[in-house]
Amino acid sequence: MNRNFNGVQINQSATIVEQAGAKIEDCRNRIMVYDDNGNVVPAADGTKPIVGVALIESGLNDISGKDSGSVEAGGDVDIQIKDIGYILAGAEIAKGTEVTAGEGGLAAVAKAGEYVVGIALTAVKENEYCRVQITKYKK
Repeated sequence: MNRNFNGVQINQSATIVEQAGAKIEDCRNRIMVYDDNGNVVPAADGTKPIVGVALIESGLNDISGKDSGSVEAGGDVDIQIKDIGYILAGAEIAKGTEVTAGEGGLAAVAKAGEYVVGIALTAVKENEYCRVQITKYKK
């Protein structure tokens, strides 16, 4: 497995490195799940157990910003698996709400029967960064 931490600021929370199961346009601050081959992809919804949240330093660090966060299939994705992290919101989320994955691995409000990634520590609107206490379980 290839590992390259050059230029990466290591997050002090517990993290793992997994291989991308497909090309990901932007993995940063997205909720990740395992695919059928044991590789990670952004969650499509809250129906699969959640691995964690891709770090903001994950994927390509392109100085122009055009391709930042992109990962080729088989490339490394750095994932935070516990503690407090930030997830890009795909919808409005109230503080104290249980958070799950929405389309593209974006944070969404959890419904009964879905896998929860954690509890929102901030209230956010769509396309804002939601601070989340990562506490994975099924609602």
